[in-house]
Amino acid sequence: MNYPVPQTTPPKHAEETFPARWLFWPLLAVTLVYAVFLVWATHHPRPGDLLGPSPPPDKLLHFIAYGLLGFLVAATVATTGRWSRRGIVLLAVGLALAGIVDEATQPLFGRGAEVLDWGYDVIGICTGIAVVAIGRWRLQRASRPFQ
Repeated sequence: MNYPVPQTTPPKHAEETFPARWLFWPLLAVTLVYAVFLVWATHHPRPGDLLGPSPPPDKLLHFIAYGLLGFLVAATVATTGRWSRRGIVLLAVGLALAGIVDEATQPLFGRGAEVLDWGYDVIGICTGIAVVAIGRWRLQRASRPFQ
């Protein structure tokens, strides 16, 4: 007697299952709110008001602030399915240019601008993007069938 063989679908690869497109709009909203907050915070004339009596080192703040921005923007881009090496480089360059503009406009608000601050911004941006890239790569590896 022939029994029907159940149809099984092969496991989807990460390229098909990731990005989770439903994450795009919430991530975009969080990214935009964070970017506006970051611009406001970096142009606030009295940063001590925001940071309290014993703030962390300035360069660490730059690294963390722009690392989070790099992560959020990269994660948002990753959910669109438009992730490529060229796109990653353009993303890093674009965010680094935004960091230059941010740093260059701070003196207009009574703040100091430093090239080294921008350097830590760029290191943070690249770190944030790298975290997303590594996460995507690991998801892709995990979703591939054993070979």
